[in-house]
Amino acid sequence: MKFLQKILILFLIACPIAAAVVIPVAAQPSGFFEASRSAETALLKGDRQAEIKALQQVVRYQPWRIDAWERIGTLQYATAEYEEAIGSFNQGNAHGQLSAKALLTQGKAWKELDNSRNAETCFRKASEFRTNDLDLYLEIAGAQEEINDSIGTLATLLRAQKLSPYDTALNYHLGIQFAASQPQNASKFLDTAKLDKSYKENAVELQETINASSTMGETAARYIYIGQELSRLNEWQAAASAFTKATELEQNNGVAWALLGEAIQHVGGNGYDDLARAMELDPNSDIVMGLTALYYRRQEKYEIAIDYLYKALENNPHESTWQIEIGNTLALTGDLPNALNHLQVATLLEPDSWVPWESLAAFSITYNYYVSTVGIDAARHALLLVPGSPVLLDIMGSTYLLVGDYDSAERFYLQANSGAPDEPTILYHLGQLYLLKDENDKAFEYLRKAAEFATDARMRNAANTLLRQNGGG
Repeated sequence: MKFLQKILILFLIACPIAAAVVIPVAAQPSGFFEASRSAETALLKGDRQAEIKALQQVVRYQPWRIDAWERIGTLQYATAEYEEAIGSFNQGNAHGQLSAKALLTQGKAWKELDNSRNAETCFRKASEFRTNDLDLYLEIAGAQEEINDSIGTLATLLRAQKLSPYDTALNYHLGIQFAASQPQNASKFLDTAKLDKSYKENAVELQETINASSTMGETAARYIYIGQELSRLNEWQAAASAFTKATELEQNNGVAWALLGEAIQHVGGNGYDDLARAMELDPNSDIVMGLTALYYRRQEKYEIAIDYLYKALENNPHESTWQIEIGNTLALTGDLPNALNHLQVATLLEPDSWVPWESLAAFSITYNYYVSTVGIDAARHALLLVPGSPVLLDIMGSTYLLVGDYDSAERFYLQANSGAPDEPTILYHLGQLYLLKDENDKAFEYLRKAAEFATDARMRNAANTLLRQNGGG
């Protein structure tokens, strides 16, 4: 009996093995292999639409392939198909856990559809992944900043710091966040950030601002001072946090409310209620009137904006900012001669500041107005005041592009790109340049990078449009 039982057990074990030998495994349909090859070919060519279509065929045969769904969603996001991207990521999530990178991209797609709540959820889930990728943590934190999720941003940065306490980029961003809310805790992070030349200048300036304001104590004036420096550094989310703190400390401070309204507009909000409150509290302040003017200009109510700007100028006639903003607003109405006059006055008021020179050059480029004389001269003045600035090198390149000197434009654009390799505007301009030079392969490479690194839909759409129009996918 035991012998028979042993034979039976051996038979049961052997059956599946024997079956595997004699029963042929079902072959994958030929369409699957063809789709896989098409996806690989499209990837090598950089043809994103073709790769999407091929991968969609792949997941028809293998719907459990989370990696394929993630790739489809990522490509759809890059081509501004935001709803489709979210759907693809959801399909992948139905078969398992999405990667942190995929969650980040899905959150970005929700952001483009103006759904900050879902974006916040995706970003926070991405942040909770345990990873050794510091760059990914920084990208997540940057995305959280863009939707004004200050709590999530700080949590992500602190989580990342556990991996690398001395990472300069990480410490710089932590210094920015703490400067806005707990400036006394920012310096230790900025000290580390200063070790990197990429952050040294900004870190030093912010630290000087924090130290100079320390005698003000925990006052609205201190947070206004710090917030303005953060604004100058283009750290608008942190600036909004600082101005919010200022309004909490001094609720009747009109300037604080006006600055908060301006900052909120830079992080996707409206800001009108804050500006209206500022006008009630301090209607004679040139800052309040000037920032109210900028609000109306964004609403394309140029006559109202100009009226407020002239009132601001009357109250503070030596401030070049109001001359610049009057010039920029007049330009939007089509009055280029008077716009030019105001911008040139600004350079006379502050000849040793790069800001009015940059504004004059940008105006000349934007409207293709006296570029070969006024534009190039203004760009050169600005660059002499701040040598090596990627922004100013890019502007210098654009003046030469418009006058047809492509070799000089290329030289300045490449210098700008060297200083800021991920800056989408510079990448986009290089793409434009190489299209004009009939060097399409180079152009497509830069335009794809511009779309990849773009933080707003307009730049991404512009890069994708140029690619499609010129056969780049």
